[in-house]
Amino acid sequence: MRFVTLCAILALAACAPKVDPRSPFDEDDPQARATVAEVEPAPVEPAAPAEPSAPVVAPAPPGTGLREGTIARATLKAVLDAGPGHVLEGFEVAAAEQRGAFVGWRLVRFLAKGERFTILDLAPGDVLLTINRRAIVKPSDLQDLWTELYTADAIVAELRRGDAPFTLRFTITP
Repeated sequence: MRFVTLCAILALAACAPKVDPRSPFDEDDPQARATVAEVEPAPVEPAAPAEPSAPVVAPAPPGTGLREGTIARATLKAVLDAGPGHVLEGFEVAAAEQRGAFVGWRLVRFLAKGERFTILDLAPGDVLLTINRRAIVKPSDLQDLWTELYTADAIVAELRRGDAPFTLRFTITP
């Protein structure tokens, strides 16, 4: 049952909108191709005073649900064999953005078939950032993750509640 809940998290990303994967760093840098002779040395300027570092955000305090546990591989396999749709039918999600860029999937609400997910420490407004260090941006990302889970040792979901990060970690047992 816990595994089914984690699979629901995985499914949050299945309906992801198309996101422009290009980075502003993808543009060609004219100086990157220049030879050493072509590049003039930059004038040396005094170093600016260091900016104060951003405060470290404490993890979100635990809610009433589970944040860790174990999942039997046979249970996981049954959920994976049923496909992502079986998991996705349990909740409604929406794309979460920060400064205009996609960051993850916001849990809007649990649906009738999502009651099984309420055992997890999840609440409407939580944002799923990654699962097993994999961001779920497009359907192929979910498919790749789904395939990887057949042999994974754990399911680790990185989330954010407000500005506070938290992790759901479930070890897969033989």
